[in-house]
Formats: sequence, C-alpha cells, structure tokens
Amino acid sequence: MSSLPRSATALLLPLLLAACATPRETCIRGATADLRATQAALSEARENVARGYAVFSQQVPYTVYATCYRTNAAGARVPFPCPQTAYRTESTPVAIDVAEERGKIRALERRLPALERQARAGVAQCEATYSATG
Repeated sequence: MSSLPRSATALLLPLLLAACATPRETCIRGATADLRATQAALSEARENVARGYAVFSQQVPYTVYATCYRTNAAGARVPFPCPQTAYRTESTPVAIDVAEERGKIRALERRLPALERQARAGVAQCEATYSATG
C-alpha cells in the first residue's frame, strides 16, 4: 500500500511535472496562461450553446475495500479488508440562458486578439531571455 493516498498523489503530480519544466517553458506557460484560459472558456461556452445546456462535473468520493496485510505475533502475514477512498466524476446537466451564453462568447471573442498579441510578445520575451540558457 502506498504511503500517500491516491487523492494526494493526484494533487501533487502536476506540481512534480511543473518542477521538471525548464525556466523557458515555465516562462512561456505563464505568458500564455490568460490566452489559454480564455480559449478554454470560449470552447466551453460554444459547447454549452451547441448542447443547449451546461455540464457541471464534480468528484464524488466512494469507499472500496482492498486487502491489506499485517504481521501477527507468530510472524505470519494475515490479510484483512481495509477501506480506501476512491473518486468518480459525476456530470449533471445545468440549464443555461442561451442568449447570455452567446453574449459571453461574443465578449470572449473580442478579447482574443489582444490576448494573442500579449501572448506572442510574452513568448518572444521568454525566448529572448532564455535563448542562451535553453
């Protein structure tokens, strides 16, 4: 059995992967963060309008029983059931105001050109800063 619960491992994994990024990659990720977030919001809003509803997703815990082992007084390994928490994603449809969602799409589309220019400038600055160091 692992020393970290599965949920903690899932939360730490992105941090560990980010630690492997070069300074240049970290800089570029930061320079493009607003653009990527806006593109993701735009994509989600478009999908909501196409479907006619939004989707709310949440992680729901549930208990599963695994087999754990302990060593008894005689030194023998003895199996016993032990509960572990696992998670599943539940998605629920949510009503939306399609006109409001279309307004959100228009507002996001208006922001994109400025965010793209900002991201290009930021990436260029990152490349200039970290070109010699890799």
